[in-house]
Amino acid sequence: MRIFSRARLRERRWLLWPMMMLLTVTLAGQGCSYVKSLWSSGDDTADLDDAATANEGEPLPPPVANVAVSYKRPGDALARATVIKFFGADVIANHPRDAAHTESVVRFDGGVPIWAFKADETTFGSITGVGAGKYALKNIEYAKVPAHFTQVIPEEGPPEPLDRGSYYVFQIDRQSGSTSYQAVKVLADGSLQAYNAQPRAGSSYLLCCNIATEFPEPVVLPEANPDENPPPADEPPGANGIPPPPSGTAADVPETGTPLP
Repeated sequence: MRIFSRARLRERRWLLWPMMMLLTVTLAGQGCSYVKSLWSSGDDTADLDDAATANEGEPLPPPVANVAVSYKRPGDALARATVIKFFGADVIANHPRDAAHTESVVRFDGGVPIWAFKADETTFGSITGVGAGKYALKNIEYAKVPAHFTQVIPEEGPPEPLDRGSYYVFQIDRQSGSTSYQAVKVLADGSLQAYNAQPRAGSSYLLCCNIATEFPEPVVLPEANPDENPPPADEPPGANGIPPPPSGTAADVPETGTPLP
């Protein structure tokens, strides 16, 4: 599972393509899923920073995540996908996996399923019979229900957008019974930090590997208008809270600061 940040220019996509191919090699095991930020699909070459500058004071668009799903077993298919939202994280233990990798047990706060969909087996065939190929999805985009699948959470309407500063666990269940997880943190700029995860007791997950030191830290969101600093509503009139002298008179305090007799 890897994260790919949004490129500033279209040409940068071609420069990063060899690295993308290297980082998205399917891992051995029961099948994997990768969560990444989406590339810009239009002709606009401006990134999020440029958009924020051009539209100062306007909120940035919601973050977008794309899940790449792989299958180890021939004929396997996607049975269900679930996204769970958390509001905080604490690293409670670190364990060396080998000389170069450290696994971390992270306990998340909260745990609210905000989006889930499952295979619609009422259509012709089933996910294990005729037409099973249409259920073997390779990619899932958050909040977009694929064809031949039915949304179960929420019951109506789209799910809430991904929230900057929040944590999410993407759970991918396959028809073969294998399940993969990824823990994701949404940063202030909308990019993602994502790690392979395995559930532990309660809301704890084992994350691999070498998580960023700032992963459990709260995200500081930028102000919408940082240049505007209006004084507090209860501040007295005048400079430094000192009322101005009456109109037409001068303050009777000389430069020395000693009151006049």
